[in-house]
Amino acid sequence: MSTYASPGTSRGAAVSSLAGLTALLDRIACGVCIGLFVAILLVMVLQVAFRYALNAPLTWTEELARYLYIWACWLGAPVALRRGNHIAIAFVSDRVPRRAARIMALVTQVAALVFLAQLTVQGSILAVKSHSVEAITLPIPWSAIYVAAPISAVLMILETVRAMWLGPTQSGEEVVA
Repeated sequence: MSTYASPGTSRGAAVSSLAGLTALLDRIACGVCIGLFVAILLVMVLQVAFRYALNAPLTWTEELARYLYIWACWLGAPVALRRGNHIAIAFVSDRVPRRAARIMALVTQVAALVFLAQLTVQGSILAVKSHSVEAITLPIPWSAIYVAAPISAVLMILETVRAMWLGPTQSGEEVVA
């Protein structure tokens, strides 16, 4: 389902801009995920050190590690989508004619866009409603945790639209644009 427009056309410029934007957002998401996993490692080392070496466990480390992990998972989902690393069941699409497989892929992408748009809206509503509720051991609002879902959904919407225009990237391919 790959349609390349000539660079001089406005559609070509829009496709090129979207491809550049999604590549940039992908690199940013990867960098943030790396930072989050490093932070999780440091927090867990701190937790073990205080609990066993100093015999003075910290109450907030487990909760912080959990929230960092939630963010890493939500930001990792668009990265996996871009690289084609999500689980896919291709039993039917591999056995139908190429045109039918393209139609099935388009229907799947449209269904994904509907789901992701709903996730963006409902996740945003939940984040706003939970802003006044604080986490148990950390002085942060729940909205700081819940907002990861709509951010991830927006990133996946952009990637799905890009894939609909340009076609999917190869599985595991490092994305550079």
